[in-house]
Amino acid sequence: MLNQASATCELSGKAPDWVHLFPSGQMIGRDGRQFALSDPQLVIQAFNQSGVDLPIDYEHQNDRKPEGHVGPVPAAGWIKELKADSVGLWGRVEWTAQARELISTKAYRYLSPSFFFEPRSKAITSLKGAGLVHNPNLQLQALASQEHAMPENQDFMQQLLQALNLPTEADPQAVLDAVIALKGDVRLETAAQSHDPTRFVPIEAVQELMKDRNQQLSTQAESRIAGKVSDAVENGIILPRMKEWATALCRTDEAAFDTFVSSSMPGAYSHLNKPNPLPSYPGNGVGQAASSSSEAAAICAQLALRPDALND
Repeated sequence: MLNQASATCELSGKAPDWVHLFPSGQMIGRDGRQFALSDPQLVIQAFNQSGVDLPIDYEHQNDRKPEGHVGPVPAAGWIKELKADSVGLWGRVEWTAQARELISTKAYRYLSPSFFFEPRSKAITSLKGAGLVHNPNLQLQALASQEHAMPENQDFMQQLLQALNLPTEADPQAVLDAVIALKGDVRLETAAQSHDPTRFVPIEAVQELMKDRNQQLSTQAESRIAGKVSDAVENGIILPRMKEWATALCRTDEAAFDTFVSSSMPGAYSHLNKPNPLPSYPGNGVGQAASSSSEAAAICAQLALRPDALND
């Protein structure tokens, strides 16, 4: 996979013969992308095996031509040789006359490598070339002062190392590991502070509370169901021997049971639960009440008896 990542290589004075292409180990660009020069010799080997010089162009036109561009893409120089040291990977450049003049007049001040890398590990595998650019990304040493990094970057790194309690010789990976560890510690501390016992209840207590609540609801439901079934029997909606069926229906679908009861009113068996309207036999002390009732009078009339015949 091809990538064009800018290098913060300031050009001041005449164009140098050797340019800094990559720092050693892990690197983080200003745009947040991360790469690693894990094996500089692998990159050098790939360059030597190719047997061709690598171009340095303007604004990576060799990788992506500007919209509407027609014609050749001029080279600013050619990378003739690679070498590696503790600082990183370097390339010996043969500049064109035009590029030397642009660099000497500071028309271009930065260099950006173009390279291939392994997608998973982000390890750089080979160099494709480079370009003179205006907007750098990677933090590399200045071309005209190769023994010193740019002051503002050096100051920032020193401050960062001090803040993380790291030695001045710590590599980028050590810095990254320290930041990740610090971020984890902050999360743990925040989580601990958020567990205020006056505001939060243990999960076990909540589960026990829900269990008790469910038992209460179940007991209330059984009591309600038993009451509805008993009312249905008393109102003659169902027979006593139908109580087991009615209870099962009410547990399974209480709404269906309610619909059955409401549609069955008045109950077909309600007369079985009502007192006998006929009067008692004579001599039980209630004959007078029976003969005076409208029911007794109706019975005597149907049987062609005198109205008080039931009192005999």
